[in-house]
Order: sequence, then C-alpha cells, then structure tokens
Amino acid sequence: MTHINTRMPSGFAGDVTRAAVAVLEPCLVGDTDLAHGAPAKLVDGELVPLEAGDVAADIYGFVARSYPSQGGAGSTADNVAPAGSVVDVLRSGYMAVPLAVGAGSKGGLVYARISAASGSVGDIEAALVADETVAIDATFMGAADADGVVEIAYNI
Repeated sequence: MTHINTRMPSGFAGDVTRAAVAVLEPCLVGDTDLAHGAPAKLVDGELVPLEAGDVAADIYGFVARSYPSQGGAGSTADNVAPAGSVVDVLRSGYMAVPLAVGAGSKGGLVYARISAASGSVGDIEAALVADETVAIDATFMGAADADGVVEIAYNI
C-alpha cells in the first residue's frame, strides 16, 4: 500500500478554493500588473497594487487566477493579471495566497504589509509588525504548504 508522507498542496496563488461561497467581481487592472492572490485596492475604478502607508480599509479584494489559462504574451499564465486586462477580484470567500512571512495557523489573523522596510508592500504575513503590517478581514484556514501557499477566508 502506498503511503502519502506529505500533505496535499494548498493550490496555486489566486485559486478560489471554495467556489460555491465565493463572491467575485470583474475589475479592470490599472497600469501595473497584479500578482494572483495579492490584495489590491480600487482607484478611479481600476485595480492597483497596495502602496506604502495604505490601511486595511483600502483593500478592495484579492486578485483571482482565471482558469483555465493558456499562456503566451499578455496572458495570466505568468502568475500575474496584466495591466489593462479584466480580472476577477475575490470580494468574499476562500482563496489560496502566497504567505511571505510566518507559518499561519487555523483561525490566525492575516496581515498585509504596508511598508517596504523589511518586505514587499502587499505581501501576506502571519504576524503583526508595528507600522509595517495591518490586520485585514481574513483568517488562515491552516498552515502554509511546502510552496508557501496558504488558504485564507476573506471578508466572511
């Protein structure tokens, strides 16, 4: 009998993990590519990445991966939603996101980086760092997998 010695992966960054309860909204990406699974804000009707000094209330949602994707120039196969494209944004539901710092644990608060002092603005982290991260309306659904991807419950 075959034994599985590692846990199953959480998915790919930007995957909507429980589609039955997801609230998705199509949005136009602004002048900058957006990474799948990243939090984004809405400015003048377009999705843009978080900037230093933003607050949790600025987050409009998380950039969802379109499925299936085919690849090629300007596609979403490079783990980004290209500037000027239309992409779905998770406004409420469950999603696999890349965890930049920490391990995460079921029920733990999710933090977004708002300072580039010791990381990239918009990174998802598992700990509060004064003046560098903010708690967002999300909780971890477990620990990150071997690839650093973790499932979160957002705005539920």
